[in-house]
Amino acid sequence: MNDIDNLVKAIDRAPHAPDQGPGVRELRAQIMATPPTRRRLLPRTPVRARLAMALAGTAVLTVVALLAPTLLTGRDGPATAYANAAIDIRLANGEYIATIKDPFADHAQYSEAFQALGLDIRLELLPASPTRVGEIVRMGFAGTTGKDRLGGGLEPEDCTPGHEGCLLKVTVSAGFSGRGTVYLGRPAKPGERYQAHQRADTAGEMLDGYAPNERTVAEVVAEARKRGLRVSFQIIEPSPGGGFSMNPGEQSAAVGDHWIVWAAEPEQVGTVRLLVSEKRVARNPVYGD
Repeated sequence: MNDIDNLVKAIDRAPHAPDQGPGVRELRAQIMATPPTRRRLLPRTPVRARLAMALAGTAVLTVVALLAPTLLTGRDGPATAYANAAIDIRLANGEYIATIKDPFADHAQYSEAFQALGLDIRLELLPASPTRVGEIVRMGFAGTTGKDRLGGGLEPEDCTPGHEGCLLKVTVSAGFSGRGTVYLGRPAKPGERYQAHQRADTAGEMLDGYAPNERTVAEVVAEARKRGLRVSFQIIEPSPGGGFSMNPGEQSAAVGDHWIVWAAEPEQVGTVRLLVSEKRVARNPVYGD
């Protein structure tokens, strides 16, 4: 039984009530003439269902709030913190500490955060070999003073890049004037060429513990393959007065096993690049040893 049936019964129970006039009788007739399917009222949503929908709506609002950029201001008015999906910047002990949450984000998101705090800082993250991740590859200043400082590194310090909780950071002195540009090393994606690297035999790099300089190509290639590495070559021409030159047009020449390796550099994840020449010379043309 529904609400319409109850209403009809209520009218029927008092057919001769003093206030029951023609209008009531006409209402009863209209109700009874309406097909049952059209009398049905809208279904009521159970309390539990309404509560669940309300909680779901709250969860959506919470997620949106977390993803949206956030700007905090200090007591005196100037902004003291800003966060978006890529970076989190907070003022502490006289400097802004920028923690990189997404090292692969569009660089515009980093600039957006610094600009929100009144800082003209351009930050770019470059793919780097393991020991250069977290290092400032290069930086520049324009219109600054001696009090303006830029820095960078890992957060926390001495953590291992790529491990959970090990983040990149940039520091900017409070009140930084002028313009600053920072290029910071970040982990490289597979297949991405390093734009910053150390020597391949540096501790922590792919030939750690092995000295490739002035060995034959056959020796170094054997060691690289033992470590599961791919090998590429850069053919150089030692100069008589020291140093070397490199002709891009000669890079397709076949490198022989007897050729000499003068340096080894990380090229990309899993690949080491060997700088080689066909003939041995008295001094290492790359390092001058």
